[in-house]
Amino acid sequence: KQWYQRRVAITAGEYKSYLSTRMLYQRYIEVGRVCYIRLGDYAGKLCVIVDLVDQKHLLVDGPTTGVPRTVVRINQVSITDIKIDIPRGCKSKKVRVESEKAEVTSKFQNSGLFKKAEAKRSKAAMDDFGRFKARVAKVSRNRKIRSTVRKLKKSS
Repeated sequence: KQWYQRRVAITAGEYKSYLSTRMLYQRYIEVGRVCYIRLGDYAGKLCVIVDLVDQKHLLVDGPTTGVPRTVVRINQVSITDIKIDIPRGCKSKKVRVESEKAEVTSKFQNSGLFKKAEAKRSKAAMDDFGRFKARVAKVSRNRKIRSTVRKLKKSS
């Protein structure tokens, strides 16, 4: 059946219990959360939230990645799944020790966010001939897909 044929009427109580069993957010902005800086002077580097300044600013520190203790806006960072156990406002040495103990960089390199950032970086570093080769490969791939779809439509 199609998705629109599978509609089922549920009561308000069932819906409430469904929402209570399913968490809406998995990652929270909290002390010890590892972030990837997307924008600004330290773009492309990892940092750890040390303190929350206000609703829009974070105090971050990245002693292993070369990010000094600085204040960044929340919209400049992407939150990762990685969290280390540090107290609020701790010193850079404690952040370094805990992040090395938790192997933050190796965990981040296995994440989808890192792979997406690397793909974006490699695409931006392409020269003219590289962009041309990518376009030709995309066109040929789409032709193959289109021809197989047509064959399948004719056979059915």
